[in-house]
This record gives sequence, C-alpha cells and structure tokens, in this order.
Amino acid sequence: MTPKQRNQHPSPAEGSSAHGAMEPQARSRRGAANRRRPIGSPPVLQRDLAVYIEGLTAEMRTMAHAADLNSLAYFLEMARLEASIQAQRLARSAGE
Repeated sequence: MTPKQRNQHPSPAEGSSAHGAMEPQARSRRGAANRRRPIGSPPVLQRDLAVYIEGLTAEMRTMAHAADLNSLAYFLEMARLEASIQAQRLARSAGE
C-alpha cells in the first residue's frame, strides 16, 4: 500500500458495514442530503449522537493534554463545547 492510499479515507456516504449494505436515512428538517446507515441498524437521534461526540472528544482532549499536545487538546475542547451546545439545543427543541 502506498502512502497516498493509506491517507485516503472513504467519504461518509461510502460508509461500510459488515456486509457493505447501506440504506438512506431520513432527511432532516432542514432538507440535508440523504445520509446512509447500515441496513438493520436503528436510526440515531441527533441529540444522542451529539452527546456521544461530546464524551469522545472529552476523552481525546484528556489524552492530548496528557501527551502535551496542547493545540490539539484546545481544538478537541472546542469540538466538545460545540457538541454540548448542539445537544442542549436539540433537547430544548424536543421539549426535554
């Protein structure tokens, strides 16, 4: 495998599953393009995904900070804050 091939990542629309089968997900209220998910997987609520991303970025920020990767830790904190804001916004719009 060449370095160029190693750096190529599939686009989100090319996602994969164990069998490679995908189905379109429902469009959001804003008319975003179709998103794809593995057949048989439950739909993911945006709020749940935002909360999950908030937790992941918090863990990665801690790891980056421990490794003295301060710039990376800063950007991960910004991503965590944005995920938190989005989760709160989605919770309010759902009446929670």
